[in-house]
Amino acid sequence: MLVSEVVPMLQPQLTDGRRLYDAQAWTDALTAFERADDAAPLPAGDLRRYAFSAFLVGREQQCIDLLGRAFRGFLDANDGAAAARTAFWLAVTHSTRRDAARAEAWGRRMAGIVAAEGLDAERALVAAGLGRVALESSSPTDVRRALDLSRQAIVIARPAKDTDTEVLSRLNAGWALLRLGSTSEGLAELDEAMATVTSGEVQTPLVNGIAYCSVISASLSASDVARARDWTTAATDWCARHPDLVPFRGLCLVHRSVVRMFDGDWPGALEEAVTASKRLLPMDTGHARYQLGELHRLAGRFTQAENAYRLANAAGRRPEPGLMLLRLAQGRIDAAAVSARRLNSELSLPGERAEFLPAYVEVMAAAGDPEAASAGADELARLADSRGSALPRALALAAAGTALCASGEETLAVAKLREASLAWHELGMPYPEARARAALGRCYAALGDDDAAALEVEAARAAFERLGAGPDLAALPGHAPSSAGPLTAREVEVIRLVAKGLTNRAVANRLVLSEKTVARHLANIYAKLGIASRAAATAYAYDHGLLAHP
Repeated sequence: MLVSEVVPMLQPQLTDGRRLYDAQAWTDALTAFERADDAAPLPAGDLRRYAFSAFLVGREQQCIDLLGRAFRGFLDANDGAAAARTAFWLAVTHSTRRDAARAEAWGRRMAGIVAAEGLDAERALVAAGLGRVALESSSPTDVRRALDLSRQAIVIARPAKDTDTEVLSRLNAGWALLRLGSTSEGLAELDEAMATVTSGEVQTPLVNGIAYCSVISASLSASDVARARDWTTAATDWCARHPDLVPFRGLCLVHRSVVRMFDGDWPGALEEAVTASKRLLPMDTGHARYQLGELHRLAGRFTQAENAYRLANAAGRRPEPGLMLLRLAQGRIDAAAVSARRLNSELSLPGERAEFLPAYVEVMAAAGDPEAASAGADELARLADSRGSALPRALALAAAGTALCASGEETLAVAKLREASLAWHELGMPYPEARARAALGRCYAALGDDDAAALEVEAARAAFERLGAGPDLAALPGHAPSSAGPLTAREVEVIRLVAKGLTNRAVANRLVLSEKTVARHLANIYAKLGIASRAAATAYAYDHGLLAHP
């Protein structure tokens, strides 16, 4: 084909690619750029658009390859500013893949170009990149340096109308302030960044996804459930407008699952967690696996929960306090208490303590150690006071009520639990609200107020049924089995233990039977109930209240 024949074919494809990219139709833009590039090598600017399109639809390695070509093209064209910006995005992309060595190499390449050519505007990129690196440190000194660098970048980027760099730097500054304990100031910085994002002022579409992920994660880090919920909704709306987008990578996927779990959307939370476990890098899957364990545990899928916690541990994420609470739900109180006491000695960081203590109080109360439960509740209250947000306060109130119940102080417990119930209601978190109301019901019953107890238990039951919280439903006062149906007494014993997650061998040991006999009982259960799996047997046991009365 003659060169003169290439140009008419190339031009419409390239024009289409640019038009589709500007219209944020990234899959179609990718196809158009690909065809144009096959016909003749694209200019560096279009290679960069092509690369961003690839990233946005989930082709990260292709994005990196194309950005490398664009970088070389800009250098050949003596466009140092564009080359420096492309190096910045190569550093960011490698960083998202946890490839620190290459990310740092591209950061140094960017800084070298900026220094050699005296690029004033691009100095903001250098400061932003250095701030991002400093923020990864656990040292307060490094975090303060990250804040200083981010503010330097903002000062340079704002008059230059470099909204990409300004947004990324404000995100870094917000995180640094949160890490340094300036929660209100940090959240305000994040809000200012998101104002730029939501008004459509950013220049590079990758910034949108980075910003939404960052602000959702930061909101949860600050225990600001309402803010996390609002930004998750905004991010979901943004994704809905771009159906070909693969926007959420990394731990943001897990955080979206956490927000949905808080909202009581357990199926949606499970879907997000499953997606996260498939999409995350191997070193990050522990967080997704742990979240899956939590969702399975709450729904009574104990075998799946056990497996998820095991995989989380293998991936480097501590399986507690979830595994500890699983043991409690299985009736293995001694095992839960052993773990609780061990962790109480091991964990020292405030964040670790804040996550652990609510479960510790619950386990110690169940284990008949009211002194330990009270000590844990008191520590949690102090942590809540230092954080000053609604979620830690609600957790502290619930823990105080639990500890007071365990100490036989039902009158005092009622006040705390009532306050906790209202706090959870205001936060829009139906599951902990239902648990607080169930505890209230038990306290009222102990005080002889049967009418008040019945009202609270009824409200808790409705919430647990709506959520699918089988173990909590089975533990409600007065929750008697509705019917064993066609099952014999021995078959009820077998299905009850299966529903608690025990293997056939464990069931056999518990009932002093052979594994073969247990297998035969299970086969009879499946035949009588018209089901074909342990999961279905578990669901039947919960639906018919067979776990409430051993």
